Amino acid sequence: MTEENYLPYEPRMTPTAPDSLNVRRTILISLSFFTVLLAWSFFNFKVPLLLDDVLGSFSLKDIVKGAIMAMDNIIAVIVQPYFGNMSDRTRSKLGRRMPYIIIGTTSSAVFFIFIPWIRILAGLILIIFLFDLAMSIYRSASIAILPDYTQEKVYSKGSAIQQFIANMGGLFAFIIPIFLGLVESSLSPEWFDAMGFIIVAAIMFLLIIIQALKVKETPTGDKFLQITKKKLEIDASTFKVRESEETRESPAKGTFLSSYSDSIQIVKNHRDFYYFLMTVFFMYLAFASVEAFFSSFAVYYFNISEGQAGTLFIAYSGPMILSAYFVGMLGQNKKVGRKKAVKIFLTWLIITVLIMAVFVVPTTYHNHNALLTILVLTLIAIPWMGFIVNSFPILWSLAPKGKTGIYTGIYYTFNQAAYSFAPIIFGGILSIFNFMGDYRYIVMFPFILALIIIAYLIFFRVKGGDTTDKENVLK
Repeated sequence: MTEENYLPYEPRMTPTAPDSLNVRRTILISLSFFTVLLAWSFFNFKVPLLLDDVLGSFSLKDIVKGAIMAMDNIIAVIVQPYFGNMSDRTRSKLGRRMPYIIIGTTSSAVFFIFIPWIRILAGLILIIFLFDLAMSIYRSASIAILPDYTQEKVYSKGSAIQQFIANMGGLFAFIIPIFLGLVESSLSPEWFDAMGFIIVAAIMFLLIIIQALKVKETPTGDKFLQITKKKLEIDASTFKVRESEETRESPAKGTFLSSYSDSIQIVKNHRDFYYFLMTVFFMYLAFASVEAFFSSFAVYYFNISEGQAGTLFIAYSGPMILSAYFVGMLGQNKKVGRKKAVKIFLTWLIITVLIMAVFVVPTTYHNHNALLTILVLTLIAIPWMGFIVNSFPILWSLAPKGKTGIYTGIYYTFNQAAYSFAPIIFGGILSIFNFMGDYRYIVMFPFILALIIIAYLIFFRVKGGDTTDKENVLK
C-alpha cells in the first residue's frame, strides 16, 4: 500500500506499537457497546411489566406481549446488514463509525425516556418500534469500530476487554431496579416506572459525550455523513484510510435492497463465513431458548420464588463478566489460537450442559439444590463467554479489509434471527410436552445440548479465522 493510495486525512489518534493493544482506547471504544447491553437488558426487564399494565386482562395478552418483545430482533434481522454496509462506505469528518454511534445512541436514549409515559397500546408499540430502529443504527458500528483501530494479532485481547465492558452494562441494568426498590416509597407509581428509563438514558447521553470527545476516528470526508459507492479501508497499524479497489457498477449500490444483495453474495461465496454464521446461529438458538424460559423453568420446575430465580441470573451473568478477559487471552495465546480456543470452550460446554441435563435437573424437580445449580451454571457461563469473546476476532479475521461493518451486520442478522426463532421453537416444544405439567421443563437442557453439538460439528468446517489463516479470507 503506497502513500498515494491513502485519503488526504491525517489520523487524529496515535497508532499503537506493532502487535500491542491500547487498553485505555479499547475501553473508550467499548462504551457504545456498554450502552447497547445496558439499554437492552433494562428494556427486557421492565417493558414486559409495562405491557402487563397496558394490556390488562386482554385474552391474547401473552401473544401480543411476545410479539412486541420480539420486534427488536425482527427489526435487527431486517436492517442490520444495511447499516453495517453503510458504515463501511461512510465519508465523514468524524470517521466511519462515530456518526452512527452518535445518531443511534442519542436517538435511542430520547425514545427510551418516552416509553414508560405512553400507556396507549398503539402509541407504545410505535415508540418501542422507533427505539428498536434507533438501536439498530449503531449496534454493528459499536462492534466494528474496535477492529478498525486494533491490530489483528491482539483481536482476542481487545474483544475480551470489549465484552467485559459491555457485559458490565448488562449487569448494571439489573442493579438499577434494586436501587429503585430502596427509594420506591418516595416516588409516585408513574415516576417509579419512569425513573429507571431516565437513569439509563442519562448514562447513554453521558457515555456518548465521553466517547465522542475521546475517540477520534480518522476522518474519511469533509461532511458529517456522506455515503459513497466504494468501501473504505483503515490500516490498523497507521490509522490511515484508503478507498477499497473493489466497487460495483450497479447504480443501486448503497440502497437498502443492494445491501441485502451484497450480504447474500458474501454468505453464498464465502463458505468459511457461512459455516461460522451457522455455528453462531445454533449457539445463540440454544442460549436464547434458555434466556427466554429460564425464569419460568426456575420458578415452576425448581419451585422457588422469583427473587431466588433472580439470584440464579446473577450467578450466571457474574462469572461471564469476571471471566471475559481470561477466556479471551486463551484465544490470544499463539499455541492455542482463536479456533482451538472455541473448540475447547464448546467441548467444555457440551460436558457441563450434559451434566446439567442428565444429573442435576432430573434430581432437582421441586427439590432445588441452590449450591449445585449455581456451581453448574457458573461452569456453563464461563465457556459460553469464551465462545462469545473469541467469535468476534474470528469474524473480524474472516472479513476482508473494508467490509468489517457489513460482515458484523450479517453476524447480527443471524444472531438476532436465532433470538427471534428460539422462543417460538422451544415454546412449541414445551407445548408438545404440556401434558407433563411443570415437569415438561426437563426437556430444556437436552434441547440446548443438541443445538450446541450441532454448532460444534459445523464449526469444524470453518477453515479461516486465525491470524495464520488469511489465505482463507475472501478477497
